[in-house]
Amino acid sequence: MNQVFLFAGTTEGRRLARRLGAAEIGTMVSVATEYGALVLEEAGLGDTVQVLHGRMDQAEMTAAIRKEMPKIVVDATHPYAIEASENIRAAAEQAGVPYLRLKRKTKDSPERKVFRFSEISEVIPALQRTTGNILLTTGVSTVAEIAEAEGLRERLFVRVLPGEESLRKCEEAGIRGRQIIAMQGPFSQEMNRATIHAYDIRHLVTKQSGHSGGFSEKVFAAQETETAVYIIGAPEEDGVPYAEVLDRLGELLDVDLRDTVTVTISLVGMGPGHSGYLTEKAKRNIREADVLFGAPRLIEPYQTEKKTYPYYRGEEILPRLENLLQEARQGDPHVRVAVLLSGDSGFYSGAAGLIFYLTNWRRRMLLSDTGKLEMQINTVPGISSVAFLASRLQDHWDSAYVASLHGQDEETRKEVLRHLSYEKRSYLLTSGKEDVERLLAWIREEEEPEKYSMYAGYQLSYPEEMIFAEEGERPGIGAEDARKVPFPDILPEGLYTVMIRNNAPGIPPEKRERQALAGLSNDEYLQERGVPITKEEIRTIALGKLRVKEPAVIYDIGSGSGSFAAELGRILVNSEIYAIEKEPARAELVRRNLRHLSAEGVTVVEGEAPEAFRDLPAPTHVIIGGSDGNLFGILSELFKKSVNARVVIPAVTLETKTELAQLLSGTVTTEYTIQDAEYVEVNISRNRKLGRYQSLAAENPVAILSFQFGRRPGA
Repeated sequence: MNQVFLFAGTTEGRRLARRLGAAEIGTMVSVATEYGALVLEEAGLGDTVQVLHGRMDQAEMTAAIRKEMPKIVVDATHPYAIEASENIRAAAEQAGVPYLRLKRKTKDSPERKVFRFSEISEVIPALQRTTGNILLTTGVSTVAEIAEAEGLRERLFVRVLPGEESLRKCEEAGIRGRQIIAMQGPFSQEMNRATIHAYDIRHLVTKQSGHSGGFSEKVFAAQETETAVYIIGAPEEDGVPYAEVLDRLGELLDVDLRDTVTVTISLVGMGPGHSGYLTEKAKRNIREADVLFGAPRLIEPYQTEKKTYPYYRGEEILPRLENLLQEARQGDPHVRVAVLLSGDSGFYSGAAGLIFYLTNWRRRMLLSDTGKLEMQINTVPGISSVAFLASRLQDHWDSAYVASLHGQDEETRKEVLRHLSYEKRSYLLTSGKEDVERLLAWIREEEEPEKYSMYAGYQLSYPEEMIFAEEGERPGIGAEDARKVPFPDILPEGLYTVMIRNNAPGIPPEKRERQALAGLSNDEYLQERGVPITKEEIRTIALGKLRVKEPAVIYDIGSGSGSFAAELGRILVNSEIYAIEKEPARAELVRRNLRHLSAEGVTVVEGEAPEAFRDLPAPTHVIIGGSDGNLFGILSELFKKSVNARVVIPAVTLETKTELAQLLSGTVTTEYTIQDAEYVEVNISRNRKLGRYQSLAAENPVAILSFQFGRRPGA
């Protein structure tokens, strides 16, 4: 005798029959039609499953159950075959066999296109989000309410009784001519199917009217033709979900019947945004997915045809994925998920983080006792916005510097800006218009803004696409053919990708041939009459006394020709150097020397110390080449700004040397002490030709005081 008597009529019924056959459980499966039997047999049920076909009334069902005397009767007929379920329940009760109703998941089910509503007013917004013709079969009393809703009257076909009152109410609602199907029911499944085809119906609205109202015939015809069904007043179906049926049968028959749930997750690169730039692989993955995750703008086009969630981060997706897994155990054991990611899945994308989350989740689920699980992750590349902008600009990006400002911290942003000075072309992903405005301001504030050309691709691939441009002296090959407009005063909100072209890029520190030691000849510098320059020997000694260790923040106060700042800029790699000079002409000479000698990391500050350095970062090292009689005032402010700074002061004049002696001897009152102090006087004589002989010419003696600030005891 068979242990299970299964009345099948749904996909779940066939699935349960296969599962019982795979577990070698003796099962009798009853289906109404010969075609249903053929479908079951082709499914490969195994030797322990028998198929019985033919429609039976209650008495015939009772007799069939008594003949088999199974341990349980399972009703897996269609939820809308109400009369059949009533007969099966009564037959099982008469035969004295336990009855179990398999509850098919139909509520709000996009994959089956069956939707349930309490009132007609709830259906209207759902229909307004769709396209295609609508067949209304809810009676003439509901025609006016739906016809008056925006965008529905022209798409509406109504099936009403062929009476004068019905026709009059249709006319009053603006429904005329071919839109009225005046017929007397009941209607067979074949008639409903023919009506759907004849009027190209995509959406069918019906009430839960039961067997006498031809409800099941309408639903079955709609599902045959893949027409969406909107059911009004539909009660919740009784019974238990598929997974619970398996658990109950497993307990009764002492066997594990749980299915293996297969989860396929596709991480889909959506390209710049417009669907026309999706790859065929991406389209197929989206089409085959049951559920879509992604940013709102990416999932928005699919909301009427798919179950969608506006999430794209792992911590947001996983809780929903676990819910889907539980639903799959009740229904279809294959869950197909697509996560829509902007641009390319391997280019500054969230795909890498998602793979990490999903892989760990899979391990956790395999260790749990929630059932068998198989999971596959697919990555589908897309067109990046960088590649798209390059095509618009007729440019190439194979040798460009590429970076993302999206969600980055301030240090990363500074590093990106540093690169713009060294790269011929740079492509940048942004967080929005604020990043674009900051980049534009940075270029405009540069010493040579004319060497830069900046292009911001706005809403690339969308109808409102535009390329804002601010071009320098040489915009670059190809760019002149792009459709460009000047940057407006106020940028619109939206998506931006930026290209910056630098026609005179510098050499980055890591690639530049660096000066190993101090000792650059004064002949290497640009010099002007009346602007002093420290002799190279003095500069070498002073820099040695500075004892720089990177990273450092260095002030060159009274920079003059910029010789200290320039030489430090040629030696150091990871330091900030500020050349402070109050005379505008001398400050310009400093800039020229920095460019001439390729000295990096140096910022020229025009202004008089100490006011000029009050807003600068605290220094670690200071050279004071000129103080204009305010040495003690400068030192006082430096101590307030950095109590541990190391200071080197070269002095040529007697007045400055006197001040150095006072500092060294402590005869001047200060709020600080000087530690590790050393005072040297350097006398240099340089050879010169005198006829057939060489003679020595003495240079002015130079004093150098070097020390570290210290706090006074008790301060």
